[in-house]
Amino acid sequence: MLRLASRGLFSYPKTGPCTARYFHRATLDFITYDATGKLVTEGLSGYIGNPGESYVIVPTKVGNAFRAASPVASSAATAAQDKCKLTFFHDSKHFGFEPESYPRLYVPNELPRQTESNTSSATLFLTGVTHEIVLDGTSDAKFAEDSSASAKKLAPVLEMLKHM
Repeated sequence: MLRLASRGLFSYPKTGPCTARYFHRATLDFITYDATGKLVTEGLSGYIGNPGESYVIVPTKVGNAFRAASPVASSAATAAQDKCKLTFFHDSKHFGFEPESYPRLYVPNELPRQTESNTSSATLFLTGVTHEIVLDGTSDAKFAEDSSASAKKLAPVLEMLKHM
């Protein structure tokens, strides 16, 4: 499971396997259409990792909006999935489906480039009380995948504990 620890933003070792994740509160700009079709920008509180790490933890409303807007699958199939493919656009520091599409999530810091291009593929994990976006092919992506699998595996046990 995830472990939250307070630590200075620039003092961190980058050796060995990921055993802890350090979160830093950040204001994220979420741009989407409102019920009348107007673009609305909302400043949301989320969490980012240390410099060089490639994940962002977002409120579920962000994940649900991306899932609903996903161009990849039909609405019934998309609603049943616990992941959503996104792209991170490095020059503008935002997550989205296409450079000019909405919704978009802007982050305050640069995430590490995975290639020489301006974009990196990303996955939005849609499980838990918050949702997580990670850049694909990173140790953070592996951590998120393992955490998501653990949460699914433990869900029945946690449900049983509620009734004890």
